[in-house]
Amino acid sequence: METAVRRAVGWHPAVDEATGRIYQADERIRAAQAGYYPKLNAGVASGYQSSNREGWRPNFNVSASQMLYDFGKVSSSVDIERAVKDISNARLLLAIDDLSRDTANAVVEVQRYRRLSALAQEQVAGGVKVIAGLVNQRTDKGGASTMSDKVQADARVESALATQLQYQSELNRWQVALGALIGGGSPNPPVSGEPGWLGKACDAATPPDWEEVPAMLQAKAEKEEAEAQLAASRAEALPTVSLEAMTGYDLNASRDDTRSNDRQPEYSVGLNVSSNLYNGGQTTARKRAAAYALQSAEAAISTARYDIERNLMEARSQIGTLGRLMGSLESRANMMVKTRDLYREQYLELGTRTLLDLLNAEQELHESRFQIANTVHDLRRLNISCLYNSG
Repeated sequence: METAVRRAVGWHPAVDEATGRIYQADERIRAAQAGYYPKLNAGVASGYQSSNREGWRPNFNVSASQMLYDFGKVSSSVDIERAVKDISNARLLLAIDDLSRDTANAVVEVQRYRRLSALAQEQVAGGVKVIAGLVNQRTDKGGASTMSDKVQADARVESALATQLQYQSELNRWQVALGALIGGGSPNPPVSGEPGWLGKACDAATPPDWEEVPAMLQAKAEKEEAEAQLAASRAEALPTVSLEAMTGYDLNASRDDTRSNDRQPEYSVGLNVSSNLYNGGQTTARKRAAAYALQSAEAAISTARYDIERNLMEARSQIGTLGRLMGSLESRANMMVKTRDLYREQYLELGTRTLLDLLNAEQELHESRFQIANTVHDLRRLNISCLYNSG
């Protein structure tokens, strides 16, 4: 099981996709942090100047600015992108956990249907076909068997063969599913058995590690993102203080009188305080949206915790019930072995049992064995569910 999970995680594109989101978030953090550094711009502008009699004059401009204080606009943007990265990290863990759970469940299903196929084959070869032979043996001895007995025995053989083919079909389906999860190849998990640690996954004495559960990590990161968005929306309503410098040169100055001062570049340096006075209510709407997002994120944390605790309680409850059921099924199977052998002897030697009694005993025996096999593998799936929800 561990080998299959490692193979699935090692190649699956869902993991690569989630990893790419993390790299993207890293670059977005760097882009947001660029707001702390100076900005340098250059360009050519052509505009009408009322102070100049020639009107339109092209100017080459170079400007530089350095943000001094913005009441948290840049820091809030950085916090938002860091929270987005935390969300991406949580989604990567969630993708790995989902893939691991699906692969482990596929391994369990392959083991389940291998076991059921083996039991069905045993039912055909060592059960109903043996009974059909007893019918012939009894006929040879005393001719007491009727044609209806033979027909009934043959019908049970065909029914057992149909069951065997059904389980084989399911086995083939799950082998294909497992092969797709691990990236191709021939999946060959152990016929039976499970890792020793898996049986303790639903131990009620072990609480979930909430700091390792991906769903909780994602919900908390979304709350941090909402808090940063709320801080950013509040900062938008406040001014920004920056140091700005600009120089411009009139490109037509060379054609003017050389004694004109227009040939000299113009410089300006100073503090700039800017703020949005009105933007159609955008700032207020963003603030309300961020507040609602924060409420939603807080509810998402509670929802994630509730879902995990509910899933764990349900799995633990079912494990307790199935554990008790296993004991009952094993006792029933042991009793049915004795009953079948006794009915065979009574049918063949004494004639006190009908063929229907013998066939029903054989069917009940194998039904109990099928139930045992299904219960064993249901327990494994429940332990996988506990492991998934425990982080």
